[in-house]
Amino acid sequence: MDWNRAKDILIAMFLIINIFLSYQLYTISRNQYNYINKEELQSVVEYLNSKNVQVQAAIPDRVLIAPSIRVRYHEFESKKLESIFLNSGSSELEGTAVNFTIKDDNISIQVNNRVNLTYKNRAITIRDHDIDEDKSLKNAYSFVNKLKLNNGNRYVIQKTVEKGYVRLILGQQFNNIPVGGSQIEIYATEEGVSQATVSWFEWIKPDKKQNITTPVIALLKAYEDKAEQDVIVIKQIRQGYYYSPETDNNAEDITVEGIVSPMWVILSDKNEIYINAYNENIEKTR
Repeated sequence: MDWNRAKDILIAMFLIINIFLSYQLYTISRNQYNYINKEELQSVVEYLNSKNVQVQAAIPDRVLIAPSIRVRYHEFESKKLESIFLNSGSSELEGTAVNFTIKDDNISIQVNNRVNLTYKNRAITIRDHDIDEDKSLKNAYSFVNKLKLNNGNRYVIQKTVEKGYVRLILGQQFNNIPVGGSQIEIYATEEGVSQATVSWFEWIKPDKKQNITTPVIALLKAYEDKAEQDVIVIKQIRQGYYYSPETDNNAEDITVEGIVSPMWVILSDKNEIYINAYNENIEKTR
């Protein structure tokens, strides 16, 4: 038996039990938040430091009591896209209703699994010059509006102004918590949109609400099997959602709707880990 590893597991289990009891007995509920004992936060930081996990991020000392959510992707149809973007007199269609490509002399639109859209316009060239930011952003948002997507919970993830183009990334959120698995990325100029990728939820609805684990337990779960010699730097810890349906690029029957549990998202210098805030399982690492 590896006694060092067994010792680490016992220490981690003790911390988890101690934090759980503290959380249950001493947590103060105010509105939609639970507040966490700061001494327990510090004990976990010290333990993680001993495992070469350097916590440089602020660990949240309150937890939003977030429900699971139901989501459904916006499904793209070839005829609607053709009427919006293409010259119907010279357009071509290849593929099926699930996976297809439509194009004319300048524009090509590829859709995978009905929900993932890639747009390219060869007529819009990116030139090395000082861009008109306002006009470029107007073109970017005009592109989004043409798709008639749900905009009620939209927010800007990132906007960068480069030589010759503006890059705009949009996401969706529920109760001010980002929902991963849905994103629009656009490269726009004063002349129009050069290229874009779109995967977007048609709607997001609340489902059941349960008790949520603390961020410190999520941290312990994420790194309980870590080798001590590897140094990891934690840069951010936040609540979030992430929907990642299992799909096949050639599938004719896919799931575009599902239930998403709240997550603890841990961003390090190595990767991004999604911990289910209900059952403490690692749902995704990327």
